[in-house]
Amino acid sequence: MDRPTRRGAYRLSVTVCTLLAACAIAASVTSTAAAAALTAELQKQVRAATFEVVIRKPTKDLVTYEKPLPLELIPFTERNDAYWPVGTAFAISPNTFVTAAHVLIAGVGSQFGVPGIRDPDGKVYTVDRVLKFALHEDYVVFTVSGTPTVTPFVVSTAVAIDDTVFAVGNALGEGVVIRDGLLTSLTPEAQDGKWKWLRFSAAASPGNSGGPLLDAQGRVVGVVTAKSPNENLNYALPIEQVMKGSDTAGVLDKRESFGIAKILQGTVVGEFQDSFPLPLPYQDFARDFRTALLKYMRGAQAKLVAAEADNLFPHSAAKLLATVYESPEPTLVTQDEDRSWDAHSCSNGSSTPLPGDGSVWRCADNPEAGLFRIIYPGSAADEHRYHDSKDFMDVLLKGVNVPRMIGPQAVRITSLGAAQQETLLHDHFGRIWQQRIWSLGYADAYVAVLALPTPDGYVGFMSVMPSTLLDPVTERLRFIADYMYLSYSGSLPQWHAFLERRELRPAVFDHITLQYENGKGVRVDTPRLHLDTSGIVTASAQSAMDLRMTYMIDRGHLTWDVGGVLVREDRDKHTFVALSRQAKPADDAGKERRERWQHMTQRDGDFAGVATHDDQYTNFWIRTVAGAEHPAPAGAESGAPPLYEVVYNTDNKVLPRQMEDVRATLVKDLRVTE
Repeated sequence: MDRPTRRGAYRLSVTVCTLLAACAIAASVTSTAAAAALTAELQKQVRAATFEVVIRKPTKDLVTYEKPLPLELIPFTERNDAYWPVGTAFAISPNTFVTAAHVLIAGVGSQFGVPGIRDPDGKVYTVDRVLKFALHEDYVVFTVSGTPTVTPFVVSTAVAIDDTVFAVGNALGEGVVIRDGLLTSLTPEAQDGKWKWLRFSAAASPGNSGGPLLDAQGRVVGVVTAKSPNENLNYALPIEQVMKGSDTAGVLDKRESFGIAKILQGTVVGEFQDSFPLPLPYQDFARDFRTALLKYMRGAQAKLVAAEADNLFPHSAAKLLATVYESPEPTLVTQDEDRSWDAHSCSNGSSTPLPGDGSVWRCADNPEAGLFRIIYPGSAADEHRYHDSKDFMDVLLKGVNVPRMIGPQAVRITSLGAAQQETLLHDHFGRIWQQRIWSLGYADAYVAVLALPTPDGYVGFMSVMPSTLLDPVTERLRFIADYMYLSYSGSLPQWHAFLERRELRPAVFDHITLQYENGKGVRVDTPRLHLDTSGIVTASAQSAMDLRMTYMIDRGHLTWDVGGVLVREDRDKHTFVALSRQAKPADDAGKERRERWQHMTQRDGDFAGVATHDDQYTNFWIRTVAGAEHPAPAGAESGAPPLYEVVYNTDNKVLPRQMEDVRATLVKDLRVTE
């Protein structure tokens, strides 16, 4: 069963749940058997041959909290135990033990060493060698360091429906208990029908996993593994499957439905089929299992991508390719039910202000990988922030609540210290992500972040996972990174520093230059356009710029590039010039975009270049169109060169003649080069 972190609260196996373990045995059930009991002497022998499976707790907590932890709310025995109980094991020879595979896997990747077994006197013996392992059957056979004094169970393969059976295990992590019931059925395993599960009515609880199922004579007939999710009947693997299992190879043979939730609509059947030599020391076993799991994850993703090749982005993305989104918050490019692609704004976002004018925004739409955005206070560049992982996470935790539960109290974490691991990830669009990993030692878990530096802070993904799942979850984050849609914002000083930060800036910015002089204009040059705001928007240290990025088809290839530019005279005012790229919409891009393109090509409607104002005469603007002044190059998208919507807006009092001068200046000082 899953590891208890507090009395009555058990850590769930998130992500790849069906792959790593059967569903954990839930709350205990009432036995339907007539009352039965083993003799007192036999009960004594049973308890002596049954052990708790445990993992050592951390000796030091590196996490900082908003207040002292109310540890007195934790039950006395639990708070004074140096170990986490994670399941049950039993002896089948003097130094040979059996447990459920998913129990021992709980220690794979653990931050606190090798699991062990604890005898009734409290002595712990560390797992030494893994002799047998089968993921699908859900069993493992192992030895321990030291020589426990134990009389092993006698094994029996003779079982019949309606026989009295006893489920033995470390129920709820509170010690070994023996509960009676009946053997109710022999049920073929669901995947291939290779064996029959022993279904029984004896009560079982979280912590029972890996314990023995006994007959009326106290002989082992099965290994307790799981319960049915919808009825009070539990499962045990026949001990015969363990005894005849391979002693030369660890066998991984499991199937599951595999998909990328919140991104792709399609799914495939993931087949985790692999093996590695046995016997092995536990640490080598854990290494080989992690390697096989990561190999499976990558293979299943590749299989999914191949199966969905005709539906992958940018197929059926006409609307997205014809749109430059202006959302200040990051979002994901996702596939709708009709298999079309679009960027969808967060439906469950929240923002926390920081002292000054900064903020932390987070989106909880995707529980596997939450989106976030950090805007640092102030408009000045601050280079150290991009290299200080502790400062980064301290700021993020102001807006993303990661609580530690102490009994009924949720105590907020305020710092995780410096990251334990830091690497750089280059995605398919040349964006450079900082991958950072922190320990949540009190739960044997990790916090993983993929963070993309921006001029004014960061955008990225954050995920929390058990230590066992660190590799597959970080692999999933790497896949999702390609589907991040964002704009880049910042003050002009921040932009200057960002463009100089060559080791962290996206490759597309290698070809962008920014020049400005206080009291004069801003000059932006990209391979697609040239903009000079002199005489229109005056530059200062408070001026800001947004580069709105978008996906486009360029010479037959999907690229990610600047699709819009906004230069704001002051972040707190409304004088700005904005450009937004408009590719010719495909036929399936929607009526609204096709009509917009028509008006842009004819320079009429909203794009007639006529000065306009609001009803209160407090805001004035002019909208026109640039581009299409030369033939499209061979292979250009949709056979027509893109157009650019150009908008000038101000909250200063202006005369119609002045707005006409602005329009003329815009036309003169804006040059589209694609």
